[in-house]
Amino acid sequence: MESDIDFGDLRDDKLIQQKLTNFHNSVQKIGKIVELSSNPDLYEKLTTKEKVDFDLFMAYTLNTLFWLYMKTKGEDPNKSEIKNQLNRVKEYMVKAKDANDKAHRPRVNQAAAARFIKHGIHYKDGDEPEEPPVKKMKLSD
Repeated sequence: MESDIDFGDLRDDKLIQQKLTNFHNSVQKIGKIVELSSNPDLYEKLTTKEKVDFDLFMAYTLNTLFWLYMKTKGEDPNKSEIKNQLNRVKEYMVKAKDANDKAHRPRVNQAAAARFIKHGIHYKDGDEPEEPPVKKMKLSD
C-alpha cells in the first residue's frame, strides 16, 4: 500500500504500516462525511426518512468518536454520560426502524373482518350459542 505517511523507524514493520494506513484512510473518510453533513443543499434534498437516518448516523458517529477520544486519553467512557448518549441514540435507531417497518406490515381487510364478525358470533353473555336468524324458506308443492 502506497501512502504519503512517513513511517520513520516503522518502515520495516509492514503490519503496523498497513494498520496505520487503514486508520489514516478511515479518518479521511470520516472527514469527508462530516464535510458533506455541513452542506445544507444536500440535506434539504433528502426525504424525511433519509434525514432521520442521516441524523441518527451523525449522532451515533460523533458520540462514538468522542467515546474513542476518551479511551485514548485513558478515561473510562463507560463511567461518563457518553455511554448513556450512545444508548439513547441506539433506542432512537430502533424506534426509527420500527416506524419505517409499520408501512410494510400487512393491513387488515376491514370488510372481510366485519363479515367474519357478523356471521361468526353466535354467542351472547353466556356460553350458550344464540339461535341463528331464521331464514324465510319457500316451500314448493
